[in-house]
Amino acid sequence: MKNRQKLSGAQATIATLRAYNVDTIFGIPGVHTLPLYDAMREEKGLRHILARHEQGAGFMADGYARITGRPGVACTITGPGVTNITTPVADAYADSIPLLVISTSLPRASKGHFRGELHGLKNQLGAMEALAGWTRAVESVEEIPAALQDAFRVMYTDRPRGAYLEIPLDLLSTEAEVEIPVPTTNADALPHPSQDDILAAAHLLREARRPLIIAGNGVTFAQANQQLARLAELLQAPVLLGGKSHDVLPTDNPLVITSRGYNPNELQALVGNVDVALVVGSKLGAQRTNTSVLESGKMRTVKVSGGSLPLPAQLIHIDIDPAEIGHNYPASVGIAADARLALEALLEALHDHRPAASRLDEVARVKEAIRNRVRRSYGEALSLLDGVREGLPRDSIIVTDMTMLGYASAQYLPVYEPRTLIHPSELCAIGCGLPLAIGAQAAAPDKPVVALCGDGGFLLNVGELATAAQEKLPVITVIFNDATYTAVKSDQHRRFGSRYIATDLLAPDYVTVAQGFHMQATRAEGPAALRDAIRTAIDHAGPTLIEVPLPAREW
Repeated sequence: MKNRQKLSGAQATIATLRAYNVDTIFGIPGVHTLPLYDAMREEKGLRHILARHEQGAGFMADGYARITGRPGVACTITGPGVTNITTPVADAYADSIPLLVISTSLPRASKGHFRGELHGLKNQLGAMEALAGWTRAVESVEEIPAALQDAFRVMYTDRPRGAYLEIPLDLLSTEAEVEIPVPTTNADALPHPSQDDILAAAHLLREARRPLIIAGNGVTFAQANQQLARLAELLQAPVLLGGKSHDVLPTDNPLVITSRGYNPNELQALVGNVDVALVVGSKLGAQRTNTSVLESGKMRTVKVSGGSLPLPAQLIHIDIDPAEIGHNYPASVGIAADARLALEALLEALHDHRPAASRLDEVARVKEAIRNRVRRSYGEALSLLDGVREGLPRDSIIVTDMTMLGYASAQYLPVYEPRTLIHPSELCAIGCGLPLAIGAQAAAPDKPVVALCGDGGFLLNVGELATAAQEKLPVITVIFNDATYTAVKSDQHRRFGSRYIATDLLAPDYVTVAQGFHMQATRAEGPAALRDAIRTAIDHAGPTLIEVPLPAREW
């Protein structure tokens, strides 16, 4: 029997979201979205989290999606609500996050006429088409369920790059008979690997003496982490992770190497002696390779600061997006498929494989060299990350903003489970840390969640402290405070002869600011004090802010 009902556009929207098990929506109500909010109010089991800025709402939905693996949903008004949420939409595109934004537009009668109406934009849909992976503007109530069904199909079975649905505000109160879709099993629609491609890849891996696996965050979104670990063990292949994929496998796995670049020399030597590379769920983008591809005989060399990344001609690339295979590096074997299905097929094809030799000692040397290089780069401040790790249980979620110790965390801080580190460094949107952590906490209410923020970045979305307090989300915000945009000032020092401008900050009293939002707040000086403050915060029922003064630096 078909699930047909007479509903308003607002009711049809909420009913379809609920059919897809959406239980949380982030946003700020406005006069253009009040029918949608009225429908939310009547829906049992649906939680709305009230942000203080649409950018915050978008990043909250982004953080929610990263932790659950399900689409995060945000709702905005026409015009400024859309322009405010564009940064999280761009971030979702960069990092392949299933973020769904639902917005109103001006009434249908206004289409094609820019008449200076409230919240009017020159081309609202065009703005989102430039940023999102999937966009749709509906013109009738009957279209809403099918449009949402297509959005969820893309986010669950294709590469999710952010989705945007636009509904004319007059449709929210218009009634029509609609059919609410019944979601199909996602596994049925996932792209399966070609058997010929699997056999070709298995042949290369059987012949390999020194294989290497390069894994991206697509492994986690495919829930293929265990399969990847088993394949690495079977091949005795080092697994190279990046800043965004740091939590794909546990840091203490003896085959795992995490690096934000391809220094030091020990790592370059390991990569340079590889005979077969298996790339899984990674586009081999510039964040991993600082890309400038050169052809050089059998090797494709990618120039990076201080060295180069050589990958062998025998390269196997697994990705759910066929357009990414061979896009940055030519692939000997391309497998356009879901990562979990492809890795399971490879494990079956290689079940009786015997590796040439253990490479654990080599990997251990590389890991230690990377840690030593990070220690030299970040100095004594790195010990604060030791305090963070010691204060948290192994399954805690750590969100790093675009700040010096955040960058260090992406390769130095140990992590032990998938979906426990968020470091969105491709778009590199400063100020994302706190709202991402709020979304992560909403997704995982029983886990400690900590946001590691710099003082400058934190101020971009400081108002979201009010969201954490009102929603009683026990997120822990750590502010490393040196009253400076340190990364930018360092560049001024290095590249512009120490000609500094616009990088020093007048710091507020962060503890007093947080207390003004009805939050627990404290200062912690040094690693041990930070460790203890985090442990105390975990025992607290509400949110906590911890300010960590950094020692003055001689510029």
